[in-house]
Amino acid sequence: MTVPLEDNVSDIIGKAQRGLGISDSQLAERAGISADKVRSLRSADFDAEAIDQAAPVLKLSSAGLRKLASGKWDAVDEVAGLAQFNTTYQDITVNAYLVWDPATRDAVAFDTGADCDEMLRRIDRDKLSVRLILLTHAHPDHVADLRRLRQTTDAPVYISELEPEEGAQPIAEGKRFKVG
Repeated sequence: MTVPLEDNVSDIIGKAQRGLGISDSQLAERAGISADKVRSLRSADFDAEAIDQAAPVLKLSSAGLRKLASGKWDAVDEVAGLAQFNTTYQDITVNAYLVWDPATRDAVAFDTGADCDEMLRRIDRDKLSVRLILLTHAHPDHVADLRRLRQTTDAPVYISELEPEEGAQPIAEGKRFKVG
């Protein structure tokens, strides 16, 4: 079963712009495209030429963006020690992940999604021991069920020091963890 993607091309372009601190007008200037073309990209009106010009400025793959814009992307086969959970939060879908060492069964949860029911079932079914909960960021759709996941697993929770979240310990960029 193919899990829906969390982000579309417009989302990816917007996130890349925010992450790099590039405004629409700056993107237009650096990519050599009109401001109207940038607005079109941001509103899901995709033009392959505009994608090809904007992608390198945003440090993105133009081929990947074009493929995604055309609705063609290849689902990845299941990987041992990795599970993705896709949940609905209001009018969007959000992904959360479990990564574990198949030998030791020690696991790390990344985000909770809108609810962690399916994740908790997988933890129980595969007899995993969640050692850490790592939050990618503090948006409500990524931490909606944090209290329950934390109480159920008794695992410590960490998040970037730039985005504090109640109940999570702040960490600096570059922090490393070892599990398994």
